[in-house]
Amino acid sequence: MNPRGKRVLERFDLLDRIGGGGQGELYRGRDIETGCQVAVKLQRARLFEAADSYQDLGNTFEVEADMTQRLTGIRGVPKVIASGSVGFGDERRCIVLQFIEGAVLYDAMLKRRPLRVPTVASIIGQLCEILQQVHERQLVHRDIKPENTILDPSGRLWLIDMGLALTQGEKTDRGDGTPGYLPPDEYDGCPGGVSPLSDIFALGCMTLEMTVMRLPYAGMEERPAPECPVLPPERLRGVPSKIRSLALSMVDRLPENRPQSVSEVLEHLRPLLPTPGSRPPAKPLCPDPTEYYRVPRHDQ
Repeated sequence: MNPRGKRVLERFDLLDRIGGGGQGELYRGRDIETGCQVAVKLQRARLFEAADSYQDLGNTFEVEADMTQRLTGIRGVPKVIASGSVGFGDERRCIVLQFIEGAVLYDAMLKRRPLRVPTVASIIGQLCEILQQVHERQLVHRDIKPENTILDPSGRLWLIDMGLALTQGEKTDRGDGTPGYLPPDEYDGCPGGVSPLSDIFALGCMTLEMTVMRLPYAGMEERPAPECPVLPPERLRGVPSKIRSLALSMVDRLPENRPQSVSEVLEHLRPLLPTPGSRPPAKPLCPDPTEYYRVPRHDQ
């Protein structure tokens, strides 16, 4: 059954499908009470799974809604508007979120890579500002990547998809996350408990991806061998000198060698961030994330 055009939770009309993955589909919707656009994340239709397996998948939607709700008030995290079950014959779960107009960062950066240092610093800096508040609320995102980052028309970044988030210190017995951004020390889980150092590693991966178009340790589709270098020598030389030592420390194999907080990363980035009133970079992204720092706003 195609849910397009249907109404969910008696209030939200599903308009067009705008994305999706293994667990669910993302729709643009309309709130009939306010007339505003919303984003509706809908559990995918049941195929051949056992009823218990499908229910377990639905439970992850409840967890994601709860995690996102815990972040209410953080600039850069969409608000949860509603959540619940949808009676399409298979009792799918859904989450209704604040709709963020803009471009997925991955799509935007593909057109401009390699990105210049002020742009890279503005992207990582904004994510650090968001994650600082996430971490202060004792959560770890655990799936930081360009595909989970939206760049709105004003140049602001938004962090989405809390589906893998866990409370700091929670123990896991398996590695979760996206290959390429998951720290090597977490491939077998986090028996000592998850920590913000996981998000810091992923930010370092993004930094390298934006500057030399390569993820560390050969992309980490599988556990990297001990002798695998962070980057091939020719790529390593391509990392801008202003940001090289920071990026390499963020993706260090040993968690204790990484910056120990996103606020520490942000302090290292401050000299590289655009200043109010400064000119845009020569080849800006569209939208331009440096605008967040270049153009003063009353709500920042």
